[in-house]
Amino acid sequence: MRRFVTITALALALIFGCFQGALWQYDRYQVRHANNDLIRNNVAKTLISESSLSSSKESEIAWRRIELVGAFDPSKEFLIRNRYHEGKYGFGVVTLFKSESGKKYWVDRGWVIAGKDAQTPPSVQKITNEKVQITAHVRVQDIESQVQGSVFAIPGSNSTPKLTKWNVDQSVATEPIYFDLISSSNPAFTPDVPTPLPELSDGPHLAYSFQWILFIFLVAFAWYLVIREDRKAQTVKL
Repeated sequence: MRRFVTITALALALIFGCFQGALWQYDRYQVRHANNDLIRNNVAKTLISESSLSSSKESEIAWRRIELVGAFDPSKEFLIRNRYHEGKYGFGVVTLFKSESGKKYWVDRGWVIAGKDAQTPPSVQKITNEKVQITAHVRVQDIESQVQGSVFAIPGSNSTPKLTKWNVDQSVATEPIYFDLISSSNPAFTPDVPTPLPELSDGPHLAYSFQWILFIFLVAFAWYLVIREDRKAQTVKL
């Protein structure tokens, strides 16, 4: 009897764990799918103004195109590691931009290929602090974080938000959004390789959800086999 209770309790615990895994992966699938629809819809919409950034919901401005007039600050620029383009390793270039309204934003100026070795810095497009008009995609960090991370990420395990880290590292305070540069009124500032929009893929989450459900059936079947063999053994003894 004790063995039956132990095996059953273990099976129920495994089934519960698999069920939670299935729910988690399905939730990730739904968020990813909804985000893909959001990207498709917002990219197709008209340009928004800077004033709309603070008066609209995040879902209404994410990945929309915007035009801003202002100037870059070449003294506030850094590289982001582990960026790839067509299979080649490189960096993302992020530069501070101050608009005519006085607000500050981080602008991702696209990808640059790495130097020939670790001692050789990448060749970055030079910019000045001249007044320019830029066109960019609006990036909303809170929405992005819902679809980023490992397939096996644990809810609530997000690390320090990138904008917080950037601001701390560069000793500056910016608005709670950033931009991916598309073009500039000065062609020299337009990125050779702009940062692409997120891949419009639902990912493997739905498939993993079905796999967790399959594991539930496998655990239940294994429990049945063990109990059946125990009963057979007891019958032989009798």
